[in-house]
Amino acid sequence: MLDYWHSVEFFNSYSLDDQLDEARDANRKTVCVRSTSTGSIHGWDEVSGQSGELYLVPFDVVQATSVVEHTVAARSKARSVIDQIRDEEMAPEGLTCFAKVKLGQSGRVNADSLSVSALPWALGRLQSGALEDLCAEAFEASLIALREDLTTLVAEDQPFDAKQLVAMVRRLHEWARYTPLSDGLAWMVISPVRAQPAEAQTRPKDESITAAQSTDASSKAQQEEDEKRDLPILNSFYLHDLMQAQRELDGPRVPRALKTYLSLQDASKLDLDAPDGQRTILETLRPRNGIGGRWPSPVGHFQALMQQYALNRMKTLGEGEIVAVNGPPGTGKTTLLRDLIAHLVVERARVLASLDGVKAGLSSATIEAVFAGGKSHTLPVLSPMLTGFEVVVASSNNGAVENLSLELPQSRHLDSAQRETLGYFKPIATRYAGSHATRAWKAPEEPVWGLVSAALGKRANRTRFGDVFSNRAAKPDDRPDRFLSNGEVDFPSWDAVGAMTYWRYREKTRGARPGFRAMQERFNTAHAAWQAEHGRLEALDAALNELDAKWANVTQRCPDLLRPDTDEATLDRLDRLMRELERETELIERRLGPSFMRWLSRWFRPDLYRRWCETAEAAFSLRVVCDRLRTVRSLLEQTGVTVWQGTELAEEVCQARAFWQSDKLNGLRNELFSTAMALHEAFFHEAQTNDLIFALSRMLSRPPVGEARKILWQWFFMLVPVVSSTFASFRRQFAGIGPEDLGWLIVDEAGQAVPQAAVGAIMRARRVVVVGDPLQIEPVVTQSTRLLMRLGEYWLQERRPRYAVDVHSVQTLADRCYPHGVRHPLERDQFIGIPLVMHRRCATPMFEIANAIAYDGRMKHAKKGKPSAHCVLGHSAWWHVAGDSRDGTKYIVAQGQRVFEALVRLYIEAPDLTDAERPQLPDAFVITPFRQVKQGLIALLGDHEAWRAALSGTGRRAPDKLGEWIKKRVGTVHTFQGKESEVVFFVLGCDVEQTGAIDWAAAAPNLLNVAVTRAKSYLYVIGDCHLWGGRQYFDTALAMLGESPRQVGKPAPADADIHAG
Repeated sequence: MLDYWHSVEFFNSYSLDDQLDEARDANRKTVCVRSTSTGSIHGWDEVSGQSGELYLVPFDVVQATSVVEHTVAARSKARSVIDQIRDEEMAPEGLTCFAKVKLGQSGRVNADSLSVSALPWALGRLQSGALEDLCAEAFEASLIALREDLTTLVAEDQPFDAKQLVAMVRRLHEWARYTPLSDGLAWMVISPVRAQPAEAQTRPKDESITAAQSTDASSKAQQEEDEKRDLPILNSFYLHDLMQAQRELDGPRVPRALKTYLSLQDASKLDLDAPDGQRTILETLRPRNGIGGRWPSPVGHFQALMQQYALNRMKTLGEGEIVAVNGPPGTGKTTLLRDLIAHLVVERARVLASLDGVKAGLSSATIEAVFAGGKSHTLPVLSPMLTGFEVVVASSNNGAVENLSLELPQSRHLDSAQRETLGYFKPIATRYAGSHATRAWKAPEEPVWGLVSAALGKRANRTRFGDVFSNRAAKPDDRPDRFLSNGEVDFPSWDAVGAMTYWRYREKTRGARPGFRAMQERFNTAHAAWQAEHGRLEALDAALNELDAKWANVTQRCPDLLRPDTDEATLDRLDRLMRELERETELIERRLGPSFMRWLSRWFRPDLYRRWCETAEAAFSLRVVCDRLRTVRSLLEQTGVTVWQGTELAEEVCQARAFWQSDKLNGLRNELFSTAMALHEAFFHEAQTNDLIFALSRMLSRPPVGEARKILWQWFFMLVPVVSSTFASFRRQFAGIGPEDLGWLIVDEAGQAVPQAAVGAIMRARRVVVVGDPLQIEPVVTQSTRLLMRLGEYWLQERRPRYAVDVHSVQTLADRCYPHGVRHPLERDQFIGIPLVMHRRCATPMFEIANAIAYDGRMKHAKKGKPSAHCVLGHSAWWHVAGDSRDGTKYIVAQGQRVFEALVRLYIEAPDLTDAERPQLPDAFVITPFRQVKQGLIALLGDHEAWRAALSGTGRRAPDKLGEWIKKRVGTVHTFQGKESEVVFFVLGCDVEQTGAIDWAAAAPNLLNVAVTRAKSYLYVIGDCHLWGGRQYFDTALAMLGESPRQVGKPAPADADIHAG
């Protein structure tokens, strides 16, 4: 299947338009170089001798789509209308190119900077029918030959000229065996003329470091050698990792989690809805299986039942194992992951607390980190018992991973008791939270408590985190430019805003911070307090278990006792019954005679003897029950926890709050986490060296060679417990990190990631947690349906459906290989992972719509109450707006105008701002299933003249930053995954000529589900209810929302429309 995924990746397209737009936004000049009919080169004079990026052989990606369809159509059956619409909506657009190369000073080529797109190469093989060449081996061989040829074509010591450009383009055509219809030779993005920054990292004045000796780098790992030979691929971030995974799977030490992920067989399933599954849930939730660490959120916030079950399963996750969690929107995925992170921090703190001293946490050996230019640093090495706790959060959704990393340190999520006291490298975290790669430092909007996470991945993010170690601005208000020496920095101005680099923080707190020994004692005290409370829970659990074992015998004598209540009346009845049984036992004993003769009664008076045994056993059981009930009552009062009362676990009373939780226990767990973080800080302070800090700061821009990479990352995770990255950046960020070198991988939004995206990350991890929802937006796959079918049939034959990238995601593969779960709500022969069910985001009727169309009613609603009416727009509703398309597209002008009117009304009704005297554009999303509708909406909503006309006579001026608002808040459903807003307008589009498009949108609940669940409070569907309202899933939305033809801005009475609930 890796060959199949390889072949799919070859047909991704690289967006040259994105690069050109980004350059223009940064005021960089872009020039198109093309050949003319006379053979001259137009545009070369503008770029000759300039430095910048040269994008070779640009062409419209529509040509690639056309080539693919023309080639595969002859060998494929006709597409269905739904497949045709799907291909139209997913197909890439705009310019792409063959290759990219950087031109340095005076226009000289940097040969090592060459990167290529595999798309034209794949088009050439597809056209020639050579599908067997669409594999990693053939592609690598072609790249080696291409590199050698291009090296001979250009001279690095001479400026690149038009003749060399033409020769390079010709060689690229030959390499690809494909020539597009275009006269473009290249696009050039010219670098701005500026002085090269001088990197001068000056050490603190009170520090002295002996220069480290260079070491022999001849023992580089094979993996590192492979990476040096890798030619960067423009159109795929995963090709190299797929190649490496293939080698690893054929090697002696197969990455275990990856092997599980790619398994040919589904795991045997335990259905958590079945009786055995329910018993497993109860057993897993017992106190002995719980976790100590807890994210220090308010003590009155409790994990829901299935959240706690998932956490307890993660606690026992073994190396090479994967756990799959199915998390619909608003069901607490972030809360779940926070507690997992807290658990791992506390687990490592337990190891730290057991050490005889800081040196016991270090290996006896050191290692040399050798960087480019021969710089080297001698590093201490962490003991293996302190590794394996690394946490990486990865996703295809850049916003998802960055948001999690940015939210974790925010103080607003903390319990009030922790908000003022919890701090982990707090001034450094403040420095990081307010930094930017190119803009001046700005105080974070949300105060932060600690350096607990870092959003890395792309270069700008790594540069931003580098401000933790280096000064690039003299004052907070200065724009970062170059690395400054200590003498150039105004430290008091940084101290005044509570923002420090690591060096400054270390200097300012030297002698004032608690030592490692003191923090060990503090952690052990907190741990002992938690253990004592946890011991009471285990005693309560034991009492309940013994009570349960004796209860059946008791209820035979007292059938009105249905469950073991602990009120006084129950205890009184049981006491009376116990005394009666004891008196009855004594009477029978007298009739049986002396005790030494009673054994004879088994033969001579069997009925009386049996009655005596039963009565004595009942009396004994009842005494145990009475004792245990009093114990249970006392422990319940002491602990304040809730325990299972025999109710069906699917009931909301069970799902809303997991058993065995209380305010008191949560407070102790909060303190345990707080002291664990403090212990980590104390250890790092005493274990670090100057060389280590310098090496960590350099690692972010260019990692060292050899084994030192792994050692440095282990230290980085000791400083920053959680790192996030997109899958696209994973290989580059963790260059040199081998199979199973990372402790924990958390895949977020896994339902939206193509299955091949996670291969490299899973290969590098020991344990994998996959969290997502296959019933939200499916992975964006731009290749055509027929191409995917053709490639799948060639490489996989009958196994194609099992690994098809247009059918499956990282989530569905993880669901298959995890043994616990429930049946898929729409495909009953399939299973999903551990389900989260308590929904806390959407109000009525959005919750009810999503629950009905996608989750078979499994979710429970934590937000009670009747639907409320928006003060301007009224109740959530389906606004019936019919119309015809004017230009044959899916955009209906009347529907766009209805949205525009609503936004204008919201803007007019917004309160004035005292400082800016301008109202705010609303907290709203405008979402549509279709690209053409998006384009129409953007054109309308971005029309400044239309806004001025609409606002005439209102006293309002046109809104500021309209383009920025539209960019973030108007788009197709696919771009809003993982986001939320108070108000959502869902614009359907389509007229009677576009029924095929409606069929596609209504073929599955995913599109509607995502659109609906973006709305926290109000949803307005704008579309022709006669065209859409009878389609599957949309009929449910219409029934629950009700049709509303009234005008915007005139709220009707509460009972004017039909509403859910």
